Amino acid sequence: MSASPIPDKTVLHRLIGILLDAGADFCDVFCEDSSYNAVTSDDRKINTSYSTQLGAGLRAVKDHCTFYTDCTEMTPDKLEAAARRLAAGLPTHSTLSPCTVVLADRAVIDMYSRIKIDPAEARIELKHDLVRQAQEAAWGYSGKIRQVTARYSDIKRDVLVASSHANEVVRQRLGLTEFVITVFAGSDSERQMGWSGKSFFEGMEALTGENSPTRFAEAACKQAITMLKADDCPRGEVPVVFAPGENGILFHESCGHGMEADLIEKGSSFAGLLGQRVASEKVTIHDNGTLAGYPGSYAFDDEGTPSQDTLLIENGRLCGYLHTILTASRFNVNPTGSGRRQSYAFPPIPRMRNTYISAGPDDPEEIIRSTKKGIYAADVGFGGQVDVVTGRFITSILLGFLIEDGKLTRPVKGATITGNGIQALKDIDMVGNDLVINHSPGRCGKGQEVPVGVGMPTVRVRKLTVGGTGSTF
Repeated sequence: MSASPIPDKTVLHRLIGILLDAGADFCDVFCEDSSYNAVTSDDRKINTSYSTQLGAGLRAVKDHCTFYTDCTEMTPDKLEAAARRLAAGLPTHSTLSPCTVVLADRAVIDMYSRIKIDPAEARIELKHDLVRQAQEAAWGYSGKIRQVTARYSDIKRDVLVASSHANEVVRQRLGLTEFVITVFAGSDSERQMGWSGKSFFEGMEALTGENSPTRFAEAACKQAITMLKADDCPRGEVPVVFAPGENGILFHESCGHGMEADLIEKGSSFAGLLGQRVASEKVTIHDNGTLAGYPGSYAFDDEGTPSQDTLLIENGRLCGYLHTILTASRFNVNPTGSGRRQSYAFPPIPRMRNTYISAGPDDPEEIIRSTKKGIYAADVGFGGQVDVVTGRFITSILLGFLIEDGKLTRPVKGATITGNGIQALKDIDMVGNDLVINHSPGRCGKGQEVPVGVGMPTVRVRKLTVGGTGSTF
């Protein structure tokens, strides 16, 4: 880290002083030095890409409003010029004497040190081999496989935040390793998709055993081949049982965004409901940024606030929102360590980290046995769409099965689920004891993209509207 171009504390003091002297209520400087690597195989054609990001974001907050600029050259002169441009844009200038800024140093938090096989030091051939293993396993799985796309990627970030709010400088290194494979099976007249993958704040050692590229390929192919045998999904209002783990993305989308404080301010469906019952008594939801190795975890957020486990819903009652320093000041509460940004080019906004429904008291097998007729959602895919104001959501089931007389029977295709986020939470009548928190690949988008984790146990919602092209239930 000694070779990093990130500025020293003398420069940071000067930048913070310029913004405070101009009248900012508080300000911060976010510096980033990152590298991105990817190897993609599309039908056995391998492409490699590499990019870097270096820059700083300067933020001044005045009267609860944010003023922001970024700088792609981290030399002292360029940074000071950017700070002065930002200062000139503040609505009022201070007439007080110049501020004295003393930023304390917190120890560097090197989350990258947990990595055993550093992707940045690994030969590119090793990354190619991982992709080839996946593609060959997929092509060899069945003669019905028609298309295979496998992608390995790794990210290394060196991040520093200098903040007048906390009067300190914090720094951490983060490393994310990901693998995703998508396959299509079938014929020219019909194709079905299958996918699998995970994301880890660990090194390449994470992609072994159950999380090896070969296992991901097998899981993706099994899903696609299963769906080739599927019947058209019936339609109607029935119970839906959600498999544990990755299906937490549904509640991330349909409910989690509605508990981010900036969307609360815009009138989300959870606004004004603190302390009220918004879910079944069996439902407790956490947003936790402290889970080691998970994609939504970090030591401190992109404002320098230490990460934490935030309880959003406890036994059905709404007990908190996700806050940045700015939204917390407007709500007169403490920030929750949820201020995240895609890169230095973006100001921080409230974002989820690793969001999950806690384990409940019910036996997962009994949840299915006690369901006379319904749908088992094995995989809801990528979360669907939600209107955060009304809470209405829609999602597709990528892999689903009919539940008939308490048993999983035929796979079904073309299924969609629609409902209202809060009502769906209230209609949860069984929660399994089999919580799985997933190392979700991909990104959560909200004007800017960040990695997140999701999770849930087996959960039954006693009624949701299921759409399909088959007969009625």
